[in-house]
Amino acid sequence: MNEIGSLELYQRNMALIGEIYPQYVLLLSSQSASDSNYLITEIGPTTYSCRIRPHPSASPIEEEEWIHGPENPWMAAEQTIKSVNWSAQSLFLILRPSLGYLPLTLYPNLRKGRHAQRMLLAEDRVELFHLSLRLFDWTDALRSDRTILLLGGDPGQAAIRFFQTNPVSLLPPLSVLCGSAWNGEMRRMMNSLQAALSPLAETVFNASKHYFEDLKAHYAAAARDIRHKKKIVMVEPEHDYLAASIGDAFREEGCAVENFLGNQRLLHFLNPYIWLVYTREHFPDVLLWMNRNTLSPEGVENLRHFPIQKVLWFLDSPKRVQTTREEIEASDFYFSFDPTYLLYLEELGGKKGAQLSTAAGIRPLPSCQPGGNWPEKEGPPVGFVGALAAQRFQAVREYWLRKDPEFVAILDGVVEDYLGDPARSLEERFDASPGRERLPYSGFVVLYLEESATYLRRLHFLKPLRALGLKTYGGIEWGRGEWAQDLQDCFAGKAPRYLEDLPNVYYHTRINVNVFHVQCVNSTNPRVYDVLAAGGFLLTEYRSILEDEFKIGEHLDCFRGPEELRAKTEYYLQHEEEREAIARAGQKFVLEHATYRQRIQRLLIEIAAPSF
Repeated sequence: MNEIGSLELYQRNMALIGEIYPQYVLLLSSQSASDSNYLITEIGPTTYSCRIRPHPSASPIEEEEWIHGPENPWMAAEQTIKSVNWSAQSLFLILRPSLGYLPLTLYPNLRKGRHAQRMLLAEDRVELFHLSLRLFDWTDALRSDRTILLLGGDPGQAAIRFFQTNPVSLLPPLSVLCGSAWNGEMRRMMNSLQAALSPLAETVFNASKHYFEDLKAHYAAAARDIRHKKKIVMVEPEHDYLAASIGDAFREEGCAVENFLGNQRLLHFLNPYIWLVYTREHFPDVLLWMNRNTLSPEGVENLRHFPIQKVLWFLDSPKRVQTTREEIEASDFYFSFDPTYLLYLEELGGKKGAQLSTAAGIRPLPSCQPGGNWPEKEGPPVGFVGALAAQRFQAVREYWLRKDPEFVAILDGVVEDYLGDPARSLEERFDASPGRERLPYSGFVVLYLEESATYLRRLHFLKPLRALGLKTYGGIEWGRGEWAQDLQDCFAGKAPRYLEDLPNVYYHTRINVNVFHVQCVNSTNPRVYDVLAAGGFLLTEYRSILEDEFKIGEHLDCFRGPEELRAKTEYYLQHEEEREAIARAGQKFVLEHATYRQRIQRLLIEIAAPSF
């Protein structure tokens, strides 16, 4: 191979493969880029033809020895996609994607297409795929859980094994495509694949009919059973620490609770019909999702025949998790931790939701119960527990700096303006910027702006507390000077475990500070309730919604800027009795009114699920 391709691009691709497909790293890294069996020729910007290198004694190259070319491979890929009516398909199996023209052309269309479209790539020519990692940026397509890569071995057999192991993936409409020039070997491979998949598909289809019969029988029997206990299935629950507390709260209300878990990447890839597996396995009365309803259009259609309540609870911004109309339409009920997002969700899905805050998920230490003689506090004068938020946007920042540095400059300008005057939201500022012409305010844009702004705000608020004995608890980012800056020495050196460590940290810290994440436009966060439940004193950034639930100055206290935060910190460090009285009142209030059991009681009333 001549000097075509980029070592930097290759290293970036390989770094991602190491994260997602570590089993392929040794296989790929053992390939040679200089002594190749393939001839790569640049025929245009980021466009390369490819053919098999002929043996010295071979006759002149025949047409079938081309992998890509001699015509423009990007145009050929576009024509292939148009010919299969791509928008009507759910799953694409691409045999021998080769340099990647077909999957790299198809993937952006899948991102704009149906919620459940997926791409399975099966490649045996490892050397050729290794070369493609030097030519094209695969990171976007491979990072997505819409894509599964099968590398090495016969591609047809690899695909068959995948479908045998994950048979529900055969139920959606399937399109099999060839990623390189058509020849006799590919024709034989396709015929063999069809011969193997046809009976397997028939078996899977027949099994699915039995699943439906099982579901009908179960719900008919449940309707007649007065002792039936409501079953809650939490599907792929995010925020493990919250999911455990929420599950316990359902159990306290007399419900049976199970989690549907697994290889998250594979679950998302199998999404179109995985609902059939988890409903048949668990027989739920309520399906509960946190942040993302992963029910496919096929699942929505089929589950409507059964008395299953589908509930979506947003514990993060729905704009940040890139909520779709399909997800709202697939939910019977949805709740948002922050009421600010309800209008957006209603406009998106045409149905009303309700506000449902987070709550206290921890319990106080045995020695720190309400009404008892609390032990002397032995922790630091001031503490902050949580993410610095620096790490969360760095990888995305590096990606976009390579792709579009001007766009990153626009985003950084939006954050800078917001920090100068938070009265106008990040969204308003972004929509008024040139960045709006490139991307909408959702997904990556929201993540970047919110994490960047949160990071800078937390530094801004917390730096004045350094001289007052501040300790920070969280990820290792707090210990890195390039991110934590002057607060590096404040890092306690660990991230507390939620149930095991936090009650102790919150209780023994004399003043617990809460600086909200930017996505909390007018909402509380778990830290508010957990600090109070533990018996800790809370000094939190102000949000007007706090006054709807708490008595400020009696259950907790608030600040609006760094100067007020420092002044109140100094005051409460000097007024221990007043501080401890507020902590005791706050604990009593939260344990009586703001645990997850109270939240789940309200949720069950709101969804008004039928009793069987």
